[in-house]
Amino acid sequence: MSAPDTRTLATTLGGSTGLTDRWASHPFVLADLAEWDVRGVWQDERACVLSVAAPVPAGTGAEPDAAAHLREAVALWGVGSPEGTAALLADAARSGALGEPVVAAGLPRGTLRVLGDRCAGQDLPAILRERDEPSVSTWDFLATRRAPAAHPGEEHVEALTGPTVVAEVRACLDTANPLAETSPEDPLTRWWGWRDQDGVLRGVVGARQAAPGTPWSLGSIATDPAWRGRGIAAATTAVVTRAGLTESDWVTLGMYADNDAARRLYTRLGYAVVQEFESRH
Repeated sequence: MSAPDTRTLATTLGGSTGLTDRWASHPFVLADLAEWDVRGVWQDERACVLSVAAPVPAGTGAEPDAAAHLREAVALWGVGSPEGTAALLADAARSGALGEPVVAAGLPRGTLRVLGDRCAGQDLPAILRERDEPSVSTWDFLATRRAPAAHPGEEHVEALTGPTVVAEVRACLDTANPLAETSPEDPLTRWWGWRDQDGVLRGVVGARQAAPGTPWSLGSIATDPAWRGRGIAAATTAVVTRAGLTESDWVTLGMYADNDAARRLYTRLGYAVVQEFESRH
């Protein structure tokens, strides 16, 4: 099955939000746009910022029914250059266009420093003001359009199906990466695993797709610590990447900026950084 045309998909998804094809076809935006409730868009040739609904509990204490006690808030996502993103945010903040309270932000790395030079502190939501502590996290978003070559050990890799998938993946992650963000319980995520000779999962990769044709987003790429150094992550990620490219023009993943070992692995598989981020929440 051939992957759908990215430009056609971007035009369809971006049309209702007013996004230009330039930014709607950015792999980061394209991967999540189908699920975002977009409240505002600011864009030019250098950058794009989206304000996305982010419901949060209305009170600070325990709520009897959290779903019935949500207040309106937004998260800001930006792509492009830090300078361009800062300029868009400064204009939006000064005009009061940001609207609801901003509770999270994921912006091109360096935006907050530039924004602090452009905007008076009182004009900015608290989460965008310069603070003494560093950003919550610095991370990179990588993508590829190229199928990687076969890697040793791929014969141990299989797509995971059936009623035991959630329990098996959870057991592997509990050992390999208890803090993994991609959840086995997510119905939009498919899983692949590397099994040893006894049939035990020693490594897993999740692949989430927000809507048909959108980029696969890989996550929870994890290997049992006792089995590391055997090429398990490379073999599993290579298999999943090739599978993803049959359904989309892009396969994507995120990684913390200081994870040098992961960067070397993903670079060997053909991934490249398409956006550097800093996040606060």
